[in-house]
Amino acid sequence: MIYAIIGGASVLIILVCIIMVIFYRNKYSFLYIKVKEADNNLDILLQKKEEILLKIVPILENAKIKDIPEVFKLKSMRINHHELYKELMTMTEEILKIIDDYEDKLDFKKLDSLIDKLDENENDLRAALKYYNDNGEEINYLAHKFPTNLIKSFSHYQDIETYKLQKREPFEILKH
Repeated sequence: MIYAIIGGASVLIILVCIIMVIFYRNKYSFLYIKVKEADNNLDILLQKKEEILLKIVPILENAKIKDIPEVFKLKSMRINHHELYKELMTMTEEILKIIDDYEDKLDFKKLDSLIDKLDENENDLRAALKYYNDNGEEINYLAHKFPTNLIKSFSHYQDIETYKLQKREPFEILKH
């Protein structure tokens, strides 16, 4: 009788462990799918941001402005999304500062719509980055908590590098 109770308890413990492993493994898989989806969205949004900046540069060049960031060089660079995000944010700030400094020389007929597209892209990019970071941080949290850290080790899951969100300085670009 005692052996039946011990055997039943052992089977129950094993079943609970198996259910926990399946549950947390599915949770990891679901979070990785969400991060991959966010990464794909970020890729599209970063490309769109780059295209908008590439359309702004000729307008600045036509106004004979010097020291314009060389956005076209980004295509030849082999950088990951994190580095591309940093580069594009830096270039965006530089371009907006140039627009703010030389607004009397610029043709705002074309520039206004591009700046609006840039702002819209910025909002979409922030939302995608927040979604990516939230899911990445949850993966990283699970990776350092017992028993999910064991599942991570056996399943060869990796920690997720999150983005450091950069806030853009507000510029007073007047609508003409």
